[in-house]
Amino acid sequence: MRKSVLTVAAALMMATCVIAQDIPAGIRMDIIESGDDSKDQYSIFQYKEDNGQTGYYMSVGYKIELLSLVRDDITDTSISHMDEVCFPMGSTREQVIEHLDSYLELLDKPVGTTVEFPCRINNGANALGEEATATCIVTKRFLQSKRLCFHFTSGKRTADADLLKSSIKSMRTSVKLDIRLHPNKDK
Repeated sequence: MRKSVLTVAAALMMATCVIAQDIPAGIRMDIIESGDDSKDQYSIFQYKEDNGQTGYYMSVGYKIELLSLVRDDITDTSISHMDEVCFPMGSTREQVIEHLDSYLELLDKPVGTTVEFPCRINNGANALGEEATATCIVTKRFLQSKRLCFHFTSGKRTADADLLKSSIKSMRTSVKLDIRLHPNKDK
């Protein structure tokens, strides 16, 4: 019991030290990242531009397993590719929540509703590349709930990634929790 309390205290101290540091330019500082095994991936992160301006982005991507090796006696290994698009969400976490609320409102629109969003494409080195536009379509799959399907250009090919209502709500809850844990982070 005492050992676990010390471990938790050490982890909290390390997290506080990381938050207190200034973010270097061109580096992503994840706030939320999906941890499930689905092919659709999402995250919300803070990013500092080369000019010093800091903002929040939502990443939506689709992961493709190119080669996977699964054995009981060694660590699982895979080579994968991720098509990813990043949407600007504002400069504060309150603005991030407002953007997530607008995505929830979009899910209330009829199937087939199309909206274009400004975005940035991942340059392959986990940094944000050029500005682009992604098309979002409200879709419904057979025997499944509505979702937002984002179409974007990744390299020389067109890619798409889905965002479910449950994922949006999960991100919203996590951002609210982050605000409670670190109230002075955006100041």
